[in-house]
Amino acid sequence: MVFIVLHQRPLISDEREYDILGSSLASSATYSYDGIPTAYRPVGYPAIVGSLYYVLGHHPIAVKCFQAVLDVGTAFLIFLILAGYPDRIRILAAALWAFYIPAMLYSNLLMSETATAFLLMLTAYLLSRRTGNQTGTLTLIGICFGALVLIKPGALIVPIFLLFLLPRMNIAWKRLYPAGIAFLLVLAPWVARNYILFDRFALSSNGGINLLIGNNPHTTGAYGITFDPEILRNTNGEFDADRRAFQWASKYIVEHPGTFVFNAAKKAGRFLESEGGLLVLTFDSNPEDTTTHYSSKYASIPLPLTLLTNLSYFFLLILGVVGFLISRRKPIWWFTLSLVVSWVLVHTVYFGGGRFHFPLMPFAATFAALSLGGDKELIRTLPRLQKIIGVIIVLLLTSLWVYEGVLIFNG
Repeated sequence: MVFIVLHQRPLISDEREYDILGSSLASSATYSYDGIPTAYRPVGYPAIVGSLYYVLGHHPIAVKCFQAVLDVGTAFLIFLILAGYPDRIRILAAALWAFYIPAMLYSNLLMSETATAFLLMLTAYLLSRRTGNQTGTLTLIGICFGALVLIKPGALIVPIFLLFLLPRMNIAWKRLYPAGIAFLLVLAPWVARNYILFDRFALSSNGGINLLIGNNPHTTGAYGITFDPEILRNTNGEFDADRRAFQWASKYIVEHPGTFVFNAAKKAGRFLESEGGLLVLTFDSNPEDTTTHYSSKYASIPLPLTLLTNLSYFFLLILGVVGFLISRRKPIWWFTLSLVVSWVLVHTVYFGGGRFHFPLMPFAATFAALSLGGDKELIRTLPRLQKIIGVIIVLLLTSLWVYEGVLIFNG
């Protein structure tokens, strides 16, 4: 809260669009740009912004303070998820998140990352519960997944992937109907609205565009309009543009499978990159200035800030990997596995970026505490294959970050 109040800055990039859409919802109950209905961005996060604007007035700082509260809630959920472990491990895990520098910085951005991280941890907590009304818990899980998909449609792959792991979590498929019904009821109004206005049963109109951003001859692996604008010339509305983009990108993938695999590796690297983008957005005086290269902006950030932010990210992720490998196969372990695999898969098909790994970091904090506070004998007694996997992951991550640092500060 203190950081948010003392470090106010103009809204930039996606923040402006969320502000416009939230204001439209609050003032006129329409989802539009200047009165023109849109479905380009899914409604989930703008609905949060719009609800707060409706109650409190048009104050972006109120949304950011609400996000700070959500972030504290994420730390509390980490504490609850680790029920059954010693209190010192539970408090350590919550503290690792409560004092995680990137989490504080993201709370001060009008972006969906903080809300997404909270909803993912809430879903994980509900899945790990073994008391109370099971039907009620499953209904809440369905609501959480529905809200997640309305914020990030790519999250749809998480429950699909999770279905294959339910037996490992001691959840019977036949008991899932409350979650399925709740999930569909959350999505139904938004999908119905899009069908009425655009004649499309769709969550958004940007899936094809995002696929094209990550799959064209000039893609960098990150977000950027690098495709030929002729591809979308003479399209009739955002859904027609999205359809054409999807067709072009799909054809490119089929015709260039080797390039697709190479680009997927680049996207994975972008996904796991340092917090440079966050630092530039937060501390650069003009992050949208296209005359100054990103590497120059990144290198100009005061070194103590860069080290403090990135080292907290590096160590949390590496310790999280170690903790994950040595942990018992509880429901939170299986949920984390399904989440990481599906989240990485989505971004290696579309495009990567540092902000996209943030929603996974509360899980890294959870397992990092198990690594720091758990039985060190578990590390020594790991099977050889798991030790090799852990060493390879740590070496790959370290190599990626060293290469990025050399590229930025010498480029």
